[in-house]
Amino acid sequence: MLDSFLRQVTKDSYGPVAFTEKTSIPSVVHKFNDGFSVLGWGRMPDPIADRGRIAAGVFSLLNEIYRSEESWNQFLRSPEALSFRKAGTSIPQSGNVSSMLNEISERLPVRSNYLGVIDEKVFKVLDSKSPLRAEHLVPRSALQERLKDTPCLYPVCEYFQEEKVPSATVMGRAVWDPSVWRGQAFPKMLPFQFLCHFTLNESSVESLRTSDLSIPKTAALHTLQPGVMWDFPVIELVLPQDPFRRRIGLSEAIWMTGLSASKLQELMLSAAWISAFARAQVRSFGLNLEFIELKFALQENQEPVLVDAFALDEMGLEKNGMRFQFETALEHYKKTSWYDAVTRSKNQALHLGSSEWRRNCVEPVPLLDPKVKTRVEEEFKVLATHLFGKSSDVL
Repeated sequence: MLDSFLRQVTKDSYGPVAFTEKTSIPSVVHKFNDGFSVLGWGRMPDPIADRGRIAAGVFSLLNEIYRSEESWNQFLRSPEALSFRKAGTSIPQSGNVSSMLNEISERLPVRSNYLGVIDEKVFKVLDSKSPLRAEHLVPRSALQERLKDTPCLYPVCEYFQEEKVPSATVMGRAVWDPSVWRGQAFPKMLPFQFLCHFTLNESSVESLRTSDLSIPKTAALHTLQPGVMWDFPVIELVLPQDPFRRRIGLSEAIWMTGLSASKLQELMLSAAWISAFARAQVRSFGLNLEFIELKFALQENQEPVLVDAFALDEMGLEKNGMRFQFETALEHYKKTSWYDAVTRSKNQALHLGSSEWRRNCVEPVPLLDPKVKTRVEEEFKVLATHLFGKSSDVL
């Protein structure tokens, strides 16, 4: 088995490994697990049965559709794309936004770091001396059937190193120092993510910093009411390593990265197109996409690469009021003393600059109530039914 170099909340990533074709960039193999997280804490003690299979299937299915030029061109001719364009033209800015929307659509989809999936047999024989080959990848024509018959898929992606933004303390206050990012070699991950909202719940509206809203200002901010849906996303820029996932303004994003304003706008419009495309695909499965988080890496020529797109934890999927974002589990945790301890730990990190804020929380994460755990597992079975059909072995 490959040496594990990175442990994430929902997937264990193995590599980097050599890939003999398609790319000179090292690759990683993702083995999705049944873990989950709330509050950005890390893996909770309760696994959710079959969640790893569902997450791997979602990741693989949507990435395969996204990579298809035929699927992209079909989307551009769809009513959803027309509504997206019309909504985009309402942005209260000079006309270059509208024209850039069309220009970017011709260049999309931007290159993704997703290469495909391998099966259980290939995954088990990999080691540092056995490079991946193109013939190891499951062909797209067989992917849908493989999701039903062999749901243990292992997505393969190019590996782009993510330089952690170090925290420092200035006059007793925490600051996030992006100078390390600026000096990092290309290709490199952007230090912020694009959080694209198609609707907002009450808590999201309360936390929204309208001064930092990117696009659109939706012609009028009064449209940003809980439950209202729109066709062009409101986009926030999020620092994922901040304890409270702080939102940043456009000027701060330019200062952090040294990007030009026009390049930042191009990236944001690319994210808007990709989120609209994902929304249309999710609708075809009978689900709603309330939000999606997207992250990019930049190549040396400043061209973007979409990284690890369509991860289940980074998508707000909804069906008839049921949301697949562990809201049931979160409500359970909010009633515990651990939740209060986490909040205190985050506040300490915000003011004292501790990047290891989890260590300040000495109280252990409590187990879920068995009834809550069962309910969460049932919610994910519903999700699998919509995505893969009732014949899915995930069920």
